[in-house]
Amino acid sequence: MKTYDEYENLIVDRLKSNADTDVSPLPLIESLNDPRSVIRPRIYVIYTGSTFEDTQNLGDFAQYETLTFEVYFQARTRQGDSGIFSVAEEAIQLLMKWKLPDAKENITISNFGYVTGIQNYWQYQLKFSFPRVRVIREETVDGQLIKKITHIYNVAE
Repeated sequence: MKTYDEYENLIVDRLKSNADTDVSPLPLIESLNDPRSVIRPRIYVIYTGSTFEDTQNLGDFAQYETLTFEVYFQARTRQGDSGIFSVAEEAIQLLMKWKLPDAKENITISNFGYVTGIQNYWQYQLKFSFPRVRVIREETVDGQLIKKITHIYNVAE
């Protein structure tokens, strides 16, 4: 089963198809608040949380989990070939037709919208999620396992 950071990295790799766009996991929250001019469009990916369904559907050893991610787009322009709208549309198309490993269904986009725009520095956000089945890991047993049992008994003659 994939970990949250593995999913972040898979999503980053998927969105790197455009060579004119820098894509990475969100390094620091401060990266979103830096109003400097962006030379190339930038995409940041971050896992933001999960919701879990009741275990009644699958029993005591598994549970449905919906993972939620956010993608932040940063660019100098909103329109045009290297504008946010163009970069976001390409990303949305790549994500919507993709089923991640261990996922129950394809990605579902829930929201895309404006975050900020100052000093020729535009930022928009895309939220999406996908469900998977979370299975409880088997516990490891410390020590040596018993492999053979031999019964020795006395038979009275």
